[in-house]
Amino acid sequence: MVPNSNISMHRKDIDPLRIGIVGSGALGGQFGIRFAHAGLDVHFLLRSDYAIVQEKGFTLEFTDADPMHLKTPNIYRDAGKMGIMDVVLIAMKTTANDHLPELLEPLVDANTVLFTVQNGLGNVEFLQQHFPGNQVVAGLAQIGVNRVAPGHIRSFVPGGGFVLVGEPDGVDSSYGDLITTLLERGKVTTKRAPSLGEALWRKLMWNVPYNGLTIVAGCVGTDVIVSNPALNEYSKALMLELQTASCALGYPIEAEYADKLIGFTKKLGEYLPSSLLDFKAGRAVEVEAIFGEPLRRGIKAGVKMPHLQSLYWLLKGLHR
Repeated sequence: MVPNSNISMHRKDIDPLRIGIVGSGALGGQFGIRFAHAGLDVHFLLRSDYAIVQEKGFTLEFTDADPMHLKTPNIYRDAGKMGIMDVVLIAMKTTANDHLPELLEPLVDANTVLFTVQNGLGNVEFLQQHFPGNQVVAGLAQIGVNRVAPGHIRSFVPGGGFVLVGEPDGVDSSYGDLITTLLERGKVTTKRAPSLGEALWRKLMWNVPYNGLTIVAGCVGTDVIVSNPALNEYSKALMLELQTASCALGYPIEAEYADKLIGFTKKLGEYLPSSLLDFKAGRAVEVEAIFGEPLRRGIKAGVKMPHLQSLYWLLKGLHR
């Protein structure tokens, strides 16, 4: 293991780093599989899938490439046995954030970089509050993956999608460089956002309409949303409200971005977003992080958001 004091090393020197995956479901699992397949030192924290993965390993399936398989990944049930990590990728659902500090504590020292790909708003601030001495980097993951069975993840996006990397104000850009290099090593198409705020609001422009409408429209896939004229129009109205709020908060997003997201979603086919899968399984849905917090911040910035307000209250009612 490389000493953590070298965490801001030159971009290309990432091979000695220890990488922890906290939240090894569809999204976190596919990142970890990609990193490990590229020869990096990856350690997965698992719960329900532990026994199956121990027996059969991990599989990541693609629409347009050969699958990746890890026969003997480094897996753990107990975070206390993983050791200190140089980078921790956090993909847990925000509904479990109350448990996150306890899980991260044995993995983190003063030099560990925390990379969150969680949905919604408030996650970076949460990590900064509980780990004030650590650098936090965030990623907008436009990936499109589902966990189809224990240890088996399927990608629905030709080319594998992309990740937009953003950093909070005052973070040394070398940490963003490190995460970008890590993603590129795992053959993830990666872009840098001018600001963290912009990256998060761009992510919301997809997450809000498709995670929300697939639930309230009767538990349907994204293909139904984009093919139904009324639902597609409603999804674009949601995107435009979020875009307006983002601009009001100082994070301008180009006018044509909503149409780009709709075009991206059409390529997914019968994709089931994570909130819909949680809802169908009776698990808690990330209502506040994805829908409630952007609504509150947008209204505070003086933006009227009637479509998001209606969707938020519908989801709160269904969630109860």
